[in-house]
Amino acid sequence: MTPKVQSLLRFRCTGCGNCCKEPLLPLTASDVKRIAKRTGDKPVDFIRWVDRNGIDMDDEPEGFVQLRQGKRVMVLRHYKGGCYYLGKDNRCTIYTSRPLGCRIFPFDATFHKDGKMRHLKLIQAADCKYELDGKNEVDEIRELDRRTEEANDHWHDQIADWNREQQKRKRSGRAAGTAREFFDFLGLG
Repeated sequence: MTPKVQSLLRFRCTGCGNCCKEPLLPLTASDVKRIAKRTGDKPVDFIRWVDRNGIDMDDEPEGFVQLRQGKRVMVLRHYKGGCYYLGKDNRCTIYTSRPLGCRIFPFDATFHKDGKMRHLKLIQAADCKYELDGKNEVDEIRELDRRTEEANDHWHDQIADWNREQQKRKRSGRAAGTAREFFDFLGLG
């Protein structure tokens, strides 16, 4: 392992909350189900739909859902300058049920087929006041990466199924479905 990777593995969150204030976090259906189960909130309460201008996901076109108003990405809503679930103390109020994207943040790792870490960088999506005196395990990052990839693959399959159905609707002269219909399609209605 390179010295740079060893240094980044010492990342420690200082609890500034900036990562919960600035970037938008795309959600998967499993994230939404977990949050709704934990909080009792309806998805429409904590989800916001953004278009291509609202989020940089050019490298992930499979994350866009075709809705009546156009292609959109489902993200965690912001409220009063931060994530809908960010407490006044800058702590997550749904920490044990938080989205997988929050769990792996700020690590962006790639692994060889044999499981060894090939590359590690810290995502710079927010002004993060981190320290490098912590301890993170490669095995934990690998497992979070695996779970995130698996959830994203399943999510993209669900989006593809929905988008194919919307194309059929359009060909038959009907409008694409609404966000509520999409939630029903996912069993989140």
